[in-house]
This record gives sequence, structure tokens and C-alpha cells, in this order.
Amino acid sequence: MSEAPVIELKDIYVSFNEKKVLNGFSLKVMPGEKLSLVGESSSGKSTLLKVMVGLIRPAQGLVKLFGQDISRLSARELRRVRQRIGMQFQSGALFDSMSVIENLMLARSESARNEAEAARADNRAEPMKLLAQVGLSRAADRPPHALSGGMRKRAALARAITTNPDVAVFDEPTAGLDPVTSRRIINLIESVSAQSGAAMILATTDVQVARHFSPDLIIMNEGRMWARGSINQLQQSQDKFTQKLLSRLLG
Repeated sequence: MSEAPVIELKDIYVSFNEKKVLNGFSLKVMPGEKLSLVGESSSGKSTLLKVMVGLIRPAQGLVKLFGQDISRLSARELRRVRQRIGMQFQSGALFDSMSVIENLMLARSESARNEAEAARADNRAEPMKLLAQVGLSRAADRPPHALSGGMRKRAALARAITTNPDVAVFDEPTAGLDPVTSRRIINLIESVSAQSGAAMILATTDVQVARHFSPDLIIMNEGRMWARGSINQLQQSQDKFTQKLLSRLLG
């Protein structure tokens, strides 16, 4: 029997102030799959990620997480499903009233699925190891508002993967970071993916980051999947928008 998708989107429509952001978007994400969403800042990438994890309800269309239609779930049931998902928001979305490591420990506590995981949530060792990997060991006890934008982004990424999720989504995880740090971040995500087998979706305007992250790239435009394939396949496309976008983003 073939595996079921961990995320299934069918004919998704989302509008804000009568502006269509997602326009009939459909996608299946399989267990362990890695996908890169590439597009301009107004292409709907961030909105799509929030639809995927149930933070935005579409005006029309089907969203399934781990085989469950989320429109039929109670708030408690949806919260339980979200415990299996890690998300790094573009803005960070860390709690300023807590230190960086407390943000990670809270995420681990809220995602605990059994007593053993709940007990480990109070242990600083694993979150500290992860913060060391993103270069934030010395910032562990500082509040997020005392960090630079790049540091907050790295802290948010660490929080997204500290729970060992079955699905992790990353919204522009390397934006504003220098090339060396960007590569370290992608290497960390790849390492976590290899160890956990989690499905991972990354949204970015950086084609170089996308091609290093996954072999499968999805180009978004006008709120829908415009093109899909490897970087080589996309570069050979005869579609004018795809050619123009890649030419501009790849320089």
C-alpha cells in the first residue's frame, strides 16, 4: 500500500481585500519529501505555508493534514495535529517575554505527545545543542528583542525543528543572512531532515538556496503553481515567465 500524503491541498483559494493571493492551488506533500517554493515576494508563498499548517482557512478548497480534513476538526483536534508540525515564520514570532531558550523549551512542552517527551521538555541540554548549531549559544538567555534580525531568524528556525516534527515549513529562513550563515542554516535543516525523515517545505526568493535545499522546485506566480521541476528542467523551460524569473534571481 502506498503512503498517504502528510499534506494535501486541493483547489485552494484565498483572497485579502478582494485581491486573490492563492488562485486554485493544489499540491500533495509525501512523508519525507523536500520541496522548495520559489517566487517573488507577492506570489503567495507565505500565505500558502500558513494554509498548509492550518493557520489560514481558505475561502474555498480542501486542506488535509496527515489524512485529516482540517475543516472538520475541532480546535482541540487541530491543535493536536499541529503538534506534529514545526514552522519558522518570516517575522520570527518569538515570545519577547521569554528568553530564546525558554521559547524553545515552551515549543517542546506544547508539542509533547507523551509523558516521556513532557519530562524532556524541561531539559536545557537538547535546545542548547541546537542553539549552538545555529550560532546562538551565547544568546540563549537573552530575550528576542535584544537580538539582531538575523539572530532572531536563526532562533525561530531552531524553535521550528526542536520538536522533531513530522512536517517542518520554513519561510525565507536565510533572508538577510550572509552566504556562509545561509549555507550553515541549510546544512542544519538537511541534517535534521536526514535524521528525522520529516517532510520539509521551504519558501524563498533565493533560487540558489532552493536548489541546495531540494531537487524539486515549485515556481509560484499569480497564486498558483506556475512550473515545477529540477533547476535544470526549469532552466530549459520555454515558458517566458519562468525564464525571466530564473534569469533575474540567478543573476
